[in-house]
Amino acid sequence: MYLYEFLKEEYDQIKLAFDVNELKGKTVLVTGANGLIGSNLVNVLYYLSRKHNLDLHIIAHSFSVPVAWLPKDKNIQYMSSDLSQGIGELSFDVLIHTATYGQPKKFIQNKLGTVQLNTQTLIKLLQNSQKNNAQVLFISSSEIYGQVPLEIMPVKETYFGNVDTLSPRAVYAESKRMAETICNIFAENGLWVKIVRLAIGYGPGVKWTDSRFMNEFIKRALNDKELTMMDAGRAIRCFCFISDIVEMMLNTLFASKEMLYNLAGVDNKTIRQVAEMITQDLQVPLHLPKEEEKIGGTPSQLALDNSKYCQEFKKDTFIPFETGLKKTIEWIKLLKQEEVSK
Repeated sequence: MYLYEFLKEEYDQIKLAFDVNELKGKTVLVTGANGLIGSNLVNVLYYLSRKHNLDLHIIAHSFSVPVAWLPKDKNIQYMSSDLSQGIGELSFDVLIHTATYGQPKKFIQNKLGTVQLNTQTLIKLLQNSQKNNAQVLFISSSEIYGQVPLEIMPVKETYFGNVDTLSPRAVYAESKRMAETICNIFAENGLWVKIVRLAIGYGPGVKWTDSRFMNEFIKRALNDKELTMMDAGRAIRCFCFISDIVEMMLNTLFASKEMLYNLAGVDNKTIRQVAEMITQDLQVPLHLPKEEEKIGGTPSQLALDNSKYCQEFKKDTFIPFETGLKKTIEWIKLLKQEEVSK
């Protein structure tokens, strides 16, 4: 099943703040097309093109072969290669750069690759964008804020961050910070560049192998018929369902007044609360550990202030966390069925 079919109800709730006909006949390059954000972007753009007869062309780039839930169409060109080796002289009107090692396990295992994607590879992509006079959206992260004092939580875009450069997570946080600086250099030279700092995005479109904690919790609960946590789950995170993220990303890219925005939902939950909701939904027991494990440099609490975006675009409704979580569990159940049938 394609994502635009699975998420039709949620995609139909997306509110765009620009005339969608501005995209008519344009070519959009999406990097990281196999990821949660990338695959949803490809599906939403394809869905909008069909719905509004836009004749939109999409170039979907990923490291590996396209995932099964990406749509098949003559107007979609799929490319699978190592992005760090370049993409040649592609012609495009819009670049949305989502390619990154966003999962902690992955960026810990691919430290130099993580840095390269957000620096050298980004520079090449922006140079290509300059030649094409393209519009660019760079996906940054709430990780750039590092350890945020509780008294300024939720954190605004004006906070400059507090990252331990030698912590294990620094390869991701610091390379994203450098990436923002690189984007600003190109913007100073006339390139249309927008930057979004995302909180935790979740929802259908993840792979079965995705190791982010929500997906790991659901998989373990399904496979083991119980869930044992690695720590007490006191850390607080801000969650945003994927269709809300895509809506805000597209509006920022095509209609925002400024260059940089926090994009986040309104649901702040502890890791333990998420685990409890998953185990209640799946009716399995939850166990807390005797000893705790965690990656050094992990913030204990991080909530983004999304008021800059919400005030500008008059956004006051989000997919409720309970609804989004149920949809995510339903998606991962489908992935499990496919894994079993292989």
